[in-house]
Amino acid sequence: MDQFLKRCFYHSGQYNSEDHFSELGSKLREKEGGKLSNRLFYLSIPPNIFVDVVRCASLKASSKDGWTRVIVEKPFGRDSESSSELTKSLKQHLTEDQIFRIDHYLGKELVENLSVLRFSNLDFEPLWSRNYIRNVQIIFSEDFGTEGRGGDFDHYGIIRDIMQNHLLQILALFAMETPVSLAAEDIRNEKVMRSMRPLELENVVDNKF
Repeated sequence: MDQFLKRCFYHSGQYNSEDHFSELGSKLREKEGGKLSNRLFYLSIPPNIFVDVVRCASLKASSKDGWTRVIVEKPFGRDSESSSELTKSLKQHLTEDQIFRIDHYLGKELVENLSVLRFSNLDFEPLWSRNYIRNVQIIFSEDFGTEGRGGDFDHYGIIRDIMQNHLLQILALFAMETPVSLAAEDIRNEKVMRSMRPLELENVVDNKF
């Protein structure tokens, strides 16, 4: 941990300031010491400032001799239209293979190991089908609230914040067909979102506490 912390530093600046990102680029070059380096920008920030950060980073702080990639955390837009518009805006500065949209929930140990549990376990794999499973219940329960992010939560709501990303991703991993391998791209190709029957309103119970 000490060796890792020695590599960490803070740099403050404005999201939309090219000058501040230019300073960040200089600081990174100083830390890299002239070595060939890749740069990965992890954006756990509100989606309305994704484009400003990507624009400034790509212009002033991207790697000159290695690759530059950007990870964007959910929520990626508020709906299908705004998500498509956000993608279009980001592609003015990056190519598709430089953009990684992630759901941090998939990094939880139990979720991360679900595919291995299903497809690498000789006891589970043959039984994991509609012939042996009567129903699947996904229960999301946390012991904390929206402290510190009430504004964002009020804007997006529980369905966008939890259900359409975290829970659907778990459902997709649970119901997917056996992938060619456990590589990320093969798993993505076997997810079953297109095969899911759309929910009807009469089958949804909406409540609050």
